[in-house]
Amino acid sequence: MSAGVRIYLTGRLCVVGPGGSVGESDLSGNQARTAFAALVHERRPIQRDRLADIIWNGELPDTWNTSLNAVVSKLRRQLSRVGLDSKQVLTAAGGSYGVSLPSGAWVDTEDATRRVDRADGAMRHGDLPAALRDATVASSILRRPFLAGVEGDWVAGVRRVLHDGLYRSYVVLSSGWREQHDHQLASSTAEQAIQLDPIRETAYRLLMEAELARGDPIAALRAFDLCERMVRDEFDATPSSATIELADRARGS
Repeated sequence: MSAGVRIYLTGRLCVVGPGGSVGESDLSGNQARTAFAALVHERRPIQRDRLADIIWNGELPDTWNTSLNAVVSKLRRQLSRVGLDSKQVLTAAGGSYGVSLPSGAWVDTEDATRRVDRADGAMRHGDLPAALRDATVASSILRRPFLAGVEGDWVAGVRRVLHDGLYRSYVVLSSGWREQHDHQLASSTAEQAIQLDPIRETAYRLLMEAELARGDPIAALRAFDLCERMVRDEFDATPSSATIELADRARGS
């Protein structure tokens, strides 16, 4: 049964099971999407009031108990449609709800997180093909939006975690492409990392290194200027010695 169970929490939410698939249009509404994403992402029982707080972002309606029951019933109907035992998958006990997926079930965000960790490890051990392979797959997943159109504290927290994973995958990719002498791709990937999180120095250094490898010290110094301005504005500080050393190399080129 579990061989065909795949869950996509990024992009358009989708559940694929042995009996078919259901997507966002079947869940029809942010409440069901958010509840399902929370239960799958947390992978532990969530108290009813906490789940309701996630769904309604702290602004619980007077009838939230009844509304939450309706949301859970909708989720169970959709899980049954894809050939899963909905009561075994979406469990209820002790005033909590949880998700218990069949062995071997695949969740996109979990796979991406594992791949980012593996890519980091492979890069440290000099296994460039493995690092690039895992980072490429991870970035393709993590670039997709998480619960598009939904706002809230819990959703924002998950997005921060996923964005961190995407940033790390870009760092591996930029470093890997530089090692393979594809400096244009290394540069563009570093720029993507900067756009994603402009207050980390790592991607600025990767961009500077890529531009220096391309033989363009002027572009490297432009990247340093951006980094220097960011560090001053955000932290009232100066860039790290490693970043300054790259700028000195560019000036001496």
